[in-house]
Amino acid sequence: MRVLLNSVGLSFNDLEKIFVAGGFGNYLNVEKAIFIGLLPDIPVERVQFIGNSSLTGTRMALLSRHAFARAKNLANQMTYFELSVNQDFMNEFVASLFLPHTDMNLFPTVRRLLAT
Repeated sequence: MRVLLNSVGLSFNDLEKIFVAGGFGNYLNVEKAIFIGLLPDIPVERVQFIGNSSLTGTRMALLSRHAFARAKNLANQMTYFELSVNQDFMNEFVASLFLPHTDMNLFPTVRRLLAT
């Protein structure tokens, strides 16, 4: 997430919400996900679970011409960003393999928890 945000000049503080989609999110404990670095260290109320968004979006697009047009417009505005060849992504990926985090400045909540 950080590489994508950095590429457009934003940070996690600029995000109003992070949407977690799919069945995986149903079982995700936000505090623990932040602790291990799966999610950024943001206020937990800014994380919203939306369930199976692909199935819901498909259903909406099939049942509504307006929803289909909105989805098509959104798809036309998207930009493909290849992470597998991005050196910044590789650096972030390798750094994220370590617990505790290699850059505790990114996880002030975790740093406070570990200090107690």
